[in-house]
Amino acid sequence: MSVFRYPKYKIRIDPDSDKTQGLQTGDIVRRQYAGRERSVYSLMAVLETGVETVGNREAPYFVGALLDGDEPQNGELLDFVRITSLFDSTRSGALYLTASDSEAPYMDVIDGMATERSLCYPGMAGGIPDIPDKSRYAVSGDGLAADYRAADAEASRIVRLTRTVPSSDGTPFGLKQTLEESVGHPERLLVSFKVRASKELADVPISFGYTNGNKADAEDRICVSTWWEYRLWVLTVEYPKQYSRSFLVDLTRQLTSEGDWCEIADLNIVRLSSVAAYSDATKVRVGKVAGVVDPVFGVLDGYGAYFQNLYATRNVNIAGTLTAGDENGFSSTFYVGKIHKNVIPNSLGCAFNGATAVEIPTPVGIGKSVRITADSRLMLQSADWRKARVGSYYCFSVWIKSDEAGTFRLHQDEHLIGEVDITVIGRWQRYKAVFPVRASEALPMTLGITSSVPLLLTAPQLEAGRTATPYQATDEVLSYTEDYGAWFSKGGIGGTIQHPLLRLDEDGSISSRDGSFVINPDGTGHFAGGRFKWSRDTIELRDVTIRWEDLDEQAQEQLKPRSVSLTGGTAFHFADEAASVSEPASIDIIATEYNFSPTARRWEYQAADGTWKDAGCRNALFHLTPGFHGWEGREVLTLRYTAASGGEEYTAAHTVFKLTDGESAYTVYVESKNGTTFRNGIVSTVLRARVYKGGEEITGHIPDSGFRWYRTSADSADDERWNATPHHGQEITITGEDVCRKAVFDCEVEITNDNQ
Repeated sequence: MSVFRYPKYKIRIDPDSDKTQGLQTGDIVRRQYAGRERSVYSLMAVLETGVETVGNREAPYFVGALLDGDEPQNGELLDFVRITSLFDSTRSGALYLTASDSEAPYMDVIDGMATERSLCYPGMAGGIPDIPDKSRYAVSGDGLAADYRAADAEASRIVRLTRTVPSSDGTPFGLKQTLEESVGHPERLLVSFKVRASKELADVPISFGYTNGNKADAEDRICVSTWWEYRLWVLTVEYPKQYSRSFLVDLTRQLTSEGDWCEIADLNIVRLSSVAAYSDATKVRVGKVAGVVDPVFGVLDGYGAYFQNLYATRNVNIAGTLTAGDENGFSSTFYVGKIHKNVIPNSLGCAFNGATAVEIPTPVGIGKSVRITADSRLMLQSADWRKARVGSYYCFSVWIKSDEAGTFRLHQDEHLIGEVDITVIGRWQRYKAVFPVRASEALPMTLGITSSVPLLLTAPQLEAGRTATPYQATDEVLSYTEDYGAWFSKGGIGGTIQHPLLRLDEDGSISSRDGSFVINPDGTGHFAGGRFKWSRDTIELRDVTIRWEDLDEQAQEQLKPRSVSLTGGTAFHFADEAASVSEPASIDIIATEYNFSPTARRWEYQAADGTWKDAGCRNALFHLTPGFHGWEGREVLTLRYTAASGGEEYTAAHTVFKLTDGESAYTVYVESKNGTTFRNGIVSTVLRARVYKGGEEITGHIPDSGFRWYRTSADSADDERWNATPHHGQEITITGEDVCRKAVFDCEVEITNDNQ
């Protein structure tokens, strides 16, 4: 089987050196330098650290497993640097500074090499053995119980497997982790974990192979003690990757008695290539950025700075273009700079000749996706445009998705400008080619693409310079200009920057792309090419001026807000729990419709199961008694009234209680004179609070100072301002200035011995 028996080396610091040992178990360390005769490179995993005595001096050391590269030799530089950790996220980052690598100089901040690209990194229990899940521990067999805890003093991400009862069917049991990603020959994997048990366990089988158990890429045995020990198991995948893989720790013959347990912690399964090459782990680069591959910008070039997150305070000065796009690189959020950046007319159409449009979402969130199966061409610009820019460098970029590996070539007219390997299979990737514009007799200037495999294409862009910047969509109206401007889409002004839905005119007005909609600087304007106009005081529809006072009563009634409200008592009071007679004996709940006459009415009650059931009443008065069947043995009953008019329904609810201490029970009811729902910002009503003691209203006995009103809305700051001014009294008038979108008003009532 393909278990990699890695050599181990003890790397000791010279006892006369002032250096200290800062490494820990699970660290991935690397040395790399250029010698006189050759370059030296070693990649190791730290298995153990300690201090030993040499003479009368202490010498720190670490024991490392050589995973890749050159064997350490006496006389060589043995300066190892931690680049990541297999399980400690606080030790997963590093700084890489080089002046000798290809495309140097640069400085990289790298992080997450072993964790972000992990094949299995469980952080909780509850996984299913044969179901791919990298984040959960999974128990196989019915003879074990799994308990998870986050950490103890020596380990983290701990799962305890405890023997419960013998397996009912005699099947094996243990830990079985099924990978989400496929792996295949000849990939090398690192399986890193800590383990301990309630008793010494000898020859515990571990294996890695097909989930169905038909093939094993590697098998081995480990010993488990009663204290935490670190294990690093390295294997080479032997079989093709078309089948799902699982890692299995078989505990069937080790946990023999009820209560026996084994703990596994800090489990991580990761490709060796993920910790050996860190180009995908670059979070920041400063210097020469060539070689950085970003999903939005593609392969970067030249000098600069690359960040995944950028924060700046104080002064930020930019000369050139500022673009804020979404995570896909579509500049749909904010753009300030040169208006004419993408010079391809109608990039949204992606009009490659012979291409077939497909219903597949684009990675940029806008435009068409097309499929090509043969040579194809895209019109870039006119012959005059090309002639004026011969020798100037331009960058062509396009998003491509392919289901198989291959190569494609790009041509500017008859000139080859790039040959690109397809590096990403099954998902969108942005590719680019940088070239100087060359003369041609062709009309017009075109971009040709020749591919060995079928391709999906979208979002082509041609821009000045050598760098692919966030995509700028263009439509069929491409007005060439060298001017600078601003463009917004999400939450602002849409369309394309060359042809926006709304534009800012030189006189300060805002107009639509066809001039049918205009807002002038003085606030006047028109819609529909002038057929609908407005001024400060009037709204004009063609030759008719509409004023509120000109509307008849019927029209005014149609514009008023419609709602319903319910009034009535809120409590039945009983002298004690044995009493059968309440005070009052019945409660009349009255429905009031505002600004409409209903065509139908119905009353419902909320049942014990939460559903609404018919209460059997079809008029505006509901006569409620303690014996009503809707109580269903409860002390609280909620009734809902619905009135229908003009195809719409308006509802209100009312809650009634059964109280046994009626002499000391108080209830407060708030009613609105004009309903509770208002439209179009027209808000005008009076809220009134009514106070009941038992079944008797005592509102008149409480002074206005005993009532305090509060407001709650989505604007907490304005609520604080509104509530800071005391609002007292039994009644309060509410207008549009008091309500923005939605607000809830509550009344707090102070009851003293004098006003009971």
